[in-house]
Amino acid sequence: MGAVYKAEDTTLHRTVALKFLPESVAHTGKVCERLKREARTASALNHPNICTIYEVGEDAGEVFIAMEYIEGRTLSELISQGPLPMEKVLRYSLQISSALAHAHEKGVIHGDLKPHNIIVEPHGDAKILDFGLARRGNPAEFDRQTLETATAEGEVTLGGTFPYMAPEQIEGREASTRTDIWSFGILLHEMISGIRPFLGSNLFLLSNAILRDPPAPLPPTVPAGLKTVVAKCLEKEPERRYRRAGETRAALEAINLSTDRGGALTQAAWSSWLRSALIALSLIVIAAVGILAIRYYKNTESSDSMPSRILLGVLPTINSGDPAQSAFDSGLVDTLNSRLGELSTRHPLSVIPMNSTIEKRVTTVDGARDHFGVNLVLVLNIQRASGNVRVNYALVDARSHQQARSGTITASQTDPFALQDQVFERIAAALELQLAPQEKQALAYHGTNEPAAFDFYTQGRGYLQDYVVPEKVDSAITLFGRALERDPNYAAATAGLGEAYWRKFQLTHDHQWFDAAVSTCQKASQLGPNLAAAHSCLGRAFSSRGIYEKAAEQYRRALDLDPDSDDAHVGLAEAYEKLGRLDQAEKLYKQAISVRPAYWATYNRLGRFYLSYARYDEAADMFMQVTSLAPDSFIGFYNLGGVRVLQGRYDEAIPFFERSLSIRPTANCLSNMGTAHFQMRRYSESATDFERAVKLDSKSYELWGNLGDAYYWTPGRRAEAAGAYSTAISLGEENLRHNPRDALLLAYLGQYHAMRAEQKLALDKIDAALRLQPNNPDVLLASAIVYQQLGDSSRALNSLEKAVSAGTTPETIRDTPNFSALSDNPRFLVLIHEDRVKHTE
Repeated sequence: MGAVYKAEDTTLHRTVALKFLPESVAHTGKVCERLKREARTASALNHPNICTIYEVGEDAGEVFIAMEYIEGRTLSELISQGPLPMEKVLRYSLQISSALAHAHEKGVIHGDLKPHNIIVEPHGDAKILDFGLARRGNPAEFDRQTLETATAEGEVTLGGTFPYMAPEQIEGREASTRTDIWSFGILLHEMISGIRPFLGSNLFLLSNAILRDPPAPLPPTVPAGLKTVVAKCLEKEPERRYRRAGETRAALEAINLSTDRGGALTQAAWSSWLRSALIALSLIVIAAVGILAIRYYKNTESSDSMPSRILLGVLPTINSGDPAQSAFDSGLVDTLNSRLGELSTRHPLSVIPMNSTIEKRVTTVDGARDHFGVNLVLVLNIQRASGNVRVNYALVDARSHQQARSGTITASQTDPFALQDQVFERIAAALELQLAPQEKQALAYHGTNEPAAFDFYTQGRGYLQDYVVPEKVDSAITLFGRALERDPNYAAATAGLGEAYWRKFQLTHDHQWFDAAVSTCQKASQLGPNLAAAHSCLGRAFSSRGIYEKAAEQYRRALDLDPDSDDAHVGLAEAYEKLGRLDQAEKLYKQAISVRPAYWATYNRLGRFYLSYARYDEAADMFMQVTSLAPDSFIGFYNLGGVRVLQGRYDEAIPFFERSLSIRPTANCLSNMGTAHFQMRRYSESATDFERAVKLDSKSYELWGNLGDAYYWTPGRRAEAAGAYSTAISLGEENLRHNPRDALLLAYLGQYHAMRAEQKLALDKIDAALRLQPNNPDVLLASAIVYQQLGDSSRALNSLEKAVSAGTTPETIRDTPNFSALSDNPRFLVLIHEDRVKHTE
């Protein structure tokens, strides 16, 4: 923080600590202003265990902060002499948590809590320093050399001090009150044991430990209540920690040292535990330096049996720093995940798809358990040295965090076949899966005899995991292409290239990539008739073109080859739905749930199906399952809100949308909220919601159409509606060129033309939609809007009556402004259940 002086305030005659910021910071405008702003905010804190900030100022170009001068020793000095007596641990921890609680209530986060920032005064009170000053590091200032040479003992500040940083800080996410609670947990563990719960000989290993490993065990005589507090503070997922420091303080206050333990830890007991802990930590350090071993504090040769039914989550590998090597590592894990998934037809094993793990950003054991309900997690660590690749694996019980199995596989870097086979065989054995000879033979098939082609394919699969990043998709296309240069008949690489083209189309909406995806998927299915991925690839291509019969055929073939395939279940269900075979579609969604009953995404898909057919209560039940299995699921919350909108319960919907947006702002959620405001006749707010939505997704015809509706009905903005409708029509026609059988798209296009008073175009589109799906409630509602907008109230009422029979709610009809002119019509009043119908008659 620069120079710190003991100084005299000559006006108030008090001793102060005077901090001058370093020149590099003082002369950086944005950083300097942020520091002054945060320091001024922190100066409002008034608590006996917080060092008071008196003044923030600038003199002769130098920025200074005047604060309370505190006599005493830092907590780090006290801990360096060994574990603190339990009474002092409890005293200091109560004071620190009380100070944090006060700051959090004022909206101030420390962000860099550590023993160096806490001073214990001579009379025994702890005070926290540097509130509001902790987030002082600029990540851009730390070059590669700094990160490589710094050790865990160094005070490397990167938005915090590394050994005390929470997982979300390391991953670059925002700090919060729960970030302070993590650091408090580290500090508490250190006061109790004298050592930090996570160690590493360099920043990579330390980051790995913080992100993946359970904390080092506490001494056996530590009160159970105190162990519980430490454990909850050190949950990897922020949502599982205490919500605020006041809860932590309350938990500490409930600990009674006189009844919760039999006395202080004796010297003999401490020595025994310390010897065990140091031996364990020594082994860990040796393993980490030599082979990057994974720490889980349990005998590798455990004889514990596997669960009778395994739901396995495979964690992605940590980025090694080298893009090509990281891509290969990710591809190796992705391929391993798929091969293990293929065993589910004959063994009591289900494996979470790797794309789901990546999509939910699951990187920890807790995250895998919370998001997917797994009971077992596979953690892998990969290192290269002297031409060899070493893979360390551990199977971890998702609830107890205890290691059930672990091991190490080493193979030549030039033989990717041997490496993958050995990893698969060892993990299958660790899972206690007895493979039949035909299974071993089938799973030993790599699709190519060219090691270089296989290497490129594996890297391509790794890049494709990040399919939302355009550069990663481009790299995947390049690497699959290189694999096919080495082996033009490599079916898996061809299917991978087809998928990469499809992802490119989704990112760019450029239809040349769509055409490339179709032709490549067709070639993949010809090269690999027994490759499930090839048939799913082709099924997706046919479905997107509206050739649902052929899509269903391909998905059925994929499902025969891989009955555990999420892609095949969902693809086939959607194809059946488009073909009007709704009972079969529902059955397939339910089958997918039975395969992975603790996986949130399958419930979400069935919920969407129910929602499309106005089965609102059933849809809400499914979305409630989503939020129960994945409490931080923004998808589950905005879908729940969507159900409430369609039921006309708009006030109930808004909190769901706000909750979803607080987790992650998305175009879909903003669109749903815009619809709620629209139906509530709050058109100006609706327009704002849709404007935000199209900024997040400017290629969605539906969002532009919704924005057109909002402009049309907002006083003074109707002139803007034509442009939004025009954009919606242009984007919709692009999609229609590739799938002319999309009934809902046709219906919406008809609606947009009607709003522009383009009668013939509107009627042509809505007639085509009704021919394809005459009983779809959304299509029927759109047709009613078209007819009413074109002045044909009789046909509009006919469509509305059919829509109600199909499940459209009276509230939706009542609150759609296009039907306001029907408010006195007897047929309309019957539809919306208005008592006025009696008087009108």
